[in-house]
Amino acid sequence: MRTLQAFAMTFAALAVVACTTNSKPRFDVDDEGRVTQFRRFTERPMQDHIFRWTKPAFRQVRKDIEGILSEDQGNMIERRGLPDYRRDNVEAALRNETFDEWVWWDQNVIVQFVAGELVYEGELMDSDRQLVTMGFPTKAYTQQYEYGPVREIWLYEHVFEAGGESYSFSDGELVFKGSY
Repeated sequence: MRTLQAFAMTFAALAVVACTTNSKPRFDVDDEGRVTQFRRFTERPMQDHIFRWTKPAFRQVRKDIEGILSEDQGNMIERRGLPDYRRDNVEAALRNETFDEWVWWDQNVIVQFVAGELVYEGELMDSDRQLVTMGFPTKAYTQQYEYGPVREIWLYEHVFEAGGESYSFSDGELVFKGSY
């Protein structure tokens, strides 16, 4: 009986530790064993009136970023200056984590932080530019398999007339733009 209790207590302790730590790796490893960054994509990239009441996706940074900055965030501001745009607590698709994004428009750079740790730094994609300039689409359809490309269709519906604009992206790059 004591052995069973000890086993149950050990199992419970391990379960608590596993649930309270972030077990998702923040980086990938390439074929040669080097650590590489990878881009996170948005879980719900649309204006849905439940999670987002306004259309803008990014906020323009007009003054110093308030709050406590991590070492990576402070280093990034020291290196590049204040970002032009930012958005916080973005839910990542296919990963159980949230991230913050900062954009330097003139430098064509976007960075992502998970819990204050720099996890991605790269060039702005067409979908990033679209979110900054036009905000969240009215409707968005996303398809992504575990290791395949992220394919998205974003619809910006006209408010007072029929039709709208349609944008199709593959891994963030614009592949089709049209009106309907």
